[in-house]
Amino acid sequence: MTRDEIIAAGAERLIQAHRQGRPIPVPSDIPLAEEADAYAIQERVSATLGTPAGWKLGGIERGETPRYSRLFAEFNQTSPGFFRRRDHQVVALEPELAVVLNEAIPARETPYTLAEIAPRVGGLHAAIEVVDSRFEGWPEVPALWQLADGLSHGGFVLSSGIPPGELDQLADAEYWLTLDGSVALSGQGDHPGGDPAELLVAMVNARIARDGEGFTAGEVITTGTFDGVVEMLAGQQAHLVFEGIGEVRLRLDP
Repeated sequence: MTRDEIIAAGAERLIQAHRQGRPIPVPSDIPLAEEADAYAIQERVSATLGTPAGWKLGGIERGETPRYSRLFAEFNQTSPGFFRRRDHQVVALEPELAVVLNEAIPARETPYTLAEIAPRVGGLHAAIEVVDSRFEGWPEVPALWQLADGLSHGGFVLSSGIPPGELDQLADAEYWLTLDGSVALSGQGDHPGGDPAELLVAMVNARIARDGEGFTAGEVITTGTFDGVVEMLAGQQAHLVFEGIGEVRLRLDP
């Protein structure tokens, strides 16, 4: 298959999975092998899903440039939020911190520094990402297909937030996530990708370099999970607290 054929076929397979609301096998007949092709598939699929509202980081490995995908206004909520289990193939939760831009970050050739980005952030927020997948057998899905599938994004709930300062509080933030009152995930700092503020800067510069586009005021940018994922069952209620930053509540209806 040519590159154009790989991108077209991969995007169509994922678009149909979204529309039909049922998971598909990882396409063994589409030889996806390049990160650039996975991003191209992701962008075609994203154009059919909703209104762009920001970016999520995912697939983060310490020392590597974070991968990213779109967030959509139709899937974003402010706390307290709720989703329906029947609308998702998978429902897993990630405790995250996110920023909301109050100023644009224009594209330019020179990479941005944290000192330049921090003043453009209007708020620092606790957030729960709802992980979902269009593929059978998740999470055992090849990394490039997860990237093509929007890094397994299913939804997002944001706290009210606080002024961001210099974003130096992200690295050692203390958090706990409970399900029906029982602690499911907790910790302090130790983000698997390193300092979330540095991940934010790396993602901003990587996307500008790749796509030649900047960021607009009002966009939300997540910084990836602090502690993996935890499954949420229908009927449960989740409560995430990032000490001194914010808290998020989420319920999952059947």
